[in-house]
Amino acid sequence: MSPKKSFILILFSFSSAFAQIREFQEGNTTQLVQFEKLLPSKTYNYKNSDIIVKWHLLVFDLIEQTPSYTPNVAARTMAYLNLGAYEAIRPAYPNLNSLEGQLQEYYFPKELSIDSSNFSASVALNTCMFKLIDAFFVAAPYVWMERAQALKDSINTKILKNSIEDIKSINYGLSVADYILKYAQTDGAAPSIFRSYDLAYKLPKCESCFEINRVADLENTGPLHPYWHKNRTFLKENQSDSLWVKPSQAFSKYPNSAFYKEANEVYQTSKTVTAGSEKHSIANFWDDAATYSYTAVGHSAAILTQVIRNKPLGLDSASAYYLTLTLGLNDAMINTWRLKYHFNLIRPGAYIKKYIDSAWEPVILTPPFPEFPSGHSAQSAAMATILSNLLGSETSFKDYSKFWVGPARSYANFWAAANETSISRLYGGIHFRDALTKGQELGKIIGKNTLKLKTFKQ
Repeated sequence: MSPKKSFILILFSFSSAFAQIREFQEGNTTQLVQFEKLLPSKTYNYKNSDIIVKWHLLVFDLIEQTPSYTPNVAARTMAYLNLGAYEAIRPAYPNLNSLEGQLQEYYFPKELSIDSSNFSASVALNTCMFKLIDAFFVAAPYVWMERAQALKDSINTKILKNSIEDIKSINYGLSVADYILKYAQTDGAAPSIFRSYDLAYKLPKCESCFEINRVADLENTGPLHPYWHKNRTFLKENQSDSLWVKPSQAFSKYPNSAFYKEANEVYQTSKTVTAGSEKHSIANFWDDAATYSYTAVGHSAAILTQVIRNKPLGLDSASAYYLTLTLGLNDAMINTWRLKYHFNLIRPGAYIKKYIDSAWEPVILTPPFPEFPSGHSAQSAAMATILSNLLGSETSFKDYSKFWVGPARSYANFWAAANETSISRLYGGIHFRDALTKGQELGKIIGKNTLKLKTFKQ
C-alpha cells in the first residue's frame, strides 16, 4: 500500500472515531438511549425506584463496554453496587434490616450509623452508586465514565437542596461506598476487574475433557475464571458442598450410549435452527456473550429493571429486590463455575466434530470454559425463583433488552423467560440437554437459599 493511501486510511479512521465520539456525546449511539426509546416514555421520579432503575440502565452499558466484564465479573459487580445502594438508603427506612450476620464476613461499622434527621436517601444512593461504579469499572473507556458522571450530576440537579441535608447525605453515601469497596477486597475476586483468564492454568487432557476452541475464543487467551469457585459467596448456604449436581450420563463415544444420543440431539436440533426460524431467534436473543451484550446475568437484572421501570416501587422495596436478585446471581455463578471445572466436560462442538460430523459448527460461538452445568440455566433459574417470590409468579413482561438482535419478546412470567434462556443454549449448539436440566436444578436451590435473606423487618 502506498504511503498516500495509508495516510488517507489513517485520516479516515480518525475522522470516523471522532464522528462516533461526537454522536456518543450527543446521545445518538448509546444502547442506553436506544433501549429507553423502545420503552414507554416516562418522567423519572428520583424519590422512588426510578433512581435505581436509571443507574442500572447505565450499568448494563458499562458491562457491555468494559474489557474483562464476563458474566462472573458482572454478577459480582452488580451485587456490590446493590449492597451499597441498600446500605445507602437504610437510615431513611427503619423497616429495612441490617445485613450484619446475614452475609458472610459482613459487619457494618457502627461508626457509620446515622439517624434519619436531615437525611436524603436519594442523595446518599446517588453518591454511593457513582463512587462504586467509578471503582468497579476502572477499566471502562473514559467516555463511558463521563456518562456516569453526567448521570450523577443530572440527578443531583433534581434532588439537591443546598442544605445541611445534602452534606450529611453525600458524606454518608461516600462512607458506605468506601466500606463496600473494602468488603469487596476480601472475597477472592478483586483482580477480576482487570483480567478474567489465567495464563498459568493448564486444562487437563483426556477424551471427555473440555478444550479451548481457538477459532471461537477471540477475546481470551486461556480458560475463563478457573479459580472462581474459591470466591466467597454472600450467603453461607450457597457456599456448601451440598450444592452438588452431576452429569446423568457417563462420557462415551459409542453411538449406542446415552451420552452419544445427547450429543446427537444437539446435532440434529442444529439442522432446524435456520436463519429466520423461531429457534434461531431464541438462540440469538439469549446469546448474552461478553463484550457485546449485558451478559446473561445482566440480562436477568434487565428483566427486573424493565418490570420496575413500568411499575415503580418504593425505593426501599426496589433496593431490597435488586439486592436479593444480584446476590443470588453472584452466588449462582460461583457454584456453577465450581462444578464446571470439577467435571471439566467436553463441549458439543468438540464432541460432534470428533465423533459425528467433522464439518459441523454450532450456531453460536463456544465459550472458553467447560460445559457442565449451564451457567445460563443456573442463573436464570435463580432469577425466576427469586423474582417469582418477590414480584409474583404471574408477572408478565415484555423484554426489550436485546433490541439490536431483533424485536422484543413477551413472557407470561419469569419462568417462561428462564426456560427459554435455558433451551436457547441447546439451540445454539453449546450445551447438552443434561447441563440445562441440572443447571436449572442448581439455580433453583441457590434462589431459594437467597430468599432466606431478611431485608424487611417483620
